[in-house]
Amino acid sequence: MQGTRGPNSGVWIWAIPPLYVLLHGIIATCLPSRLDALSTVCIVLAEWGAVAVSIRAAKQSGHPARALWLLLSGSILLHSVAMTLDVLAETTGATEFNFVPGFQIFFSMLSSVPMLVAVSLQSDRRTAKIARIAYSLISLAIGAVLYLQLFTILTVSGSQNPADAILIMHLFDAIDLFLAAAATVRWLGAEQPQEVQFFRVLSIFLWIDALLPAIHNRIILRHDYVWLDLFLSAPYLILCALMLRSKERSVRVSSPRVSRVIRSGSPIFLTMALVTVGLFAIRSHFYIGLGAVLFAVATYGALNVLIQTRGLEAEATLLADKRLLERLAVVDGLTGIANRRGFDKVFHREFSAARRGGTPLSLLMIDVDHFKEVNDELGHQVGDEYLIQIAQALRRALPRVTDIVARYGGEEFTAILPATGSAGAVHACEKLHDAIRHLGLHHPTAKEGIVTISIGVSTFDGSAAIAAQRLVEAADRALYLAKSGGRNRSESMEPDETTV
Repeated sequence: MQGTRGPNSGVWIWAIPPLYVLLHGIIATCLPSRLDALSTVCIVLAEWGAVAVSIRAAKQSGHPARALWLLLSGSILLHSVAMTLDVLAETTGATEFNFVPGFQIFFSMLSSVPMLVAVSLQSDRRTAKIARIAYSLISLAIGAVLYLQLFTILTVSGSQNPADAILIMHLFDAIDLFLAAAATVRWLGAEQPQEVQFFRVLSIFLWIDALLPAIHNRIILRHDYVWLDLFLSAPYLILCALMLRSKERSVRVSSPRVSRVIRSGSPIFLTMALVTVGLFAIRSHFYIGLGAVLFAVATYGALNVLIQTRGLEAEATLLADKRLLERLAVVDGLTGIANRRGFDKVFHREFSAARRGGTPLSLLMIDVDHFKEVNDELGHQVGDEYLIQIAQALRRALPRVTDIVARYGGEEFTAILPATGSAGAVHACEKLHDAIRHLGLHHPTAKEGIVTISIGVSTFDGSAAIAAQRLVEAADRALYLAKSGGRNRSESMEPDETTV
């Protein structure tokens, strides 16, 4: 059973960050300097809390939001490794006069890689497996080049050179701003409610995490105040509150076109990161940097080719399905010939062509005589089988490609005979009567003992100004005459002239 939140739950959740910051501030300012490591422990605890809440959000989410929350938790976990190393270093006194400790900086930079994957990840299941492989390879390449380039600038123990600290600070600024901007773009392009929720939370967090650490880094270069650690724990506390209070929003942030453009272009973020890192590394490791750039471009190109191929395959499948549906929409499900909708479509097309070309067009309305008795005496299953055989016989009796036989409704059929005058229509009626007679279908009440048909004929000679509906009405009246005159016969009637 799912619990409900009280009306003041939101207030208490938003009270957590300032209360924790207050506690952290007391620890950072009131304890003796030998316990400064406890302030860094507060940062680690805030990060672990954010990891726990993001894993909780992942469990409550479906695809693809689950993967996004897990990537966020992985990123924070990597950063917590850097801060844990700081705790160990502070405990041993190794951080004195060392503003850029090597491994701490490396893990801090490495924590940006899962975020790059998150802002690049697409939710297309057709390419999910290949995309995961490509993103993993690019991520490993970024980590490897970062490691190589970072320890080209720094030693394992770090650096006491202020110039190195400023360079690393600007590098972190660039990474943080890039991630925040990319997450905001993804938020604007998100469609699914869970994706909107994730990227909204991520965007707010990353902008805060770009601003507060930037302030921290600039002050700490001049003053080593312990209370500056509050700038590092605050973003994670705000993130926890955002995740706990975040609700799915079904409102679309952007138009469908903008959303599609952003989603299609999002994989470029990870590629841009590797290209940038590669270009940065070219100055000191030319071939490795060049290889990273070429690998990024090749992987991105291969992934795009795959996505485009899958898209073309999907488009071809949709077109085939569309054609199939269009065909099924004009085909009678029982007899396999054209249905009433198919008849209307073909008849109006052929009538317009006959009127434009001044050529004749004949229409036959066909009714199975006393078919109700067949259903009543022999059953509807036998009646359906008779209709199938009658439809096939009618179609075989009119072998011209241009002749169309359709089921008009119930036991009533129709035939469209383009380029056929009155004499040709009469001849066609004789062939149809013979075809049904030769079937020899048993009729329980007919005096002939077999199923027969009645036909009404109407012909447009190509010159009279009549409407298409008049031709149908004339054929229907002719059918009525044939049935009134004893059935198993044909009657003809000229359509009434009507100004079109």
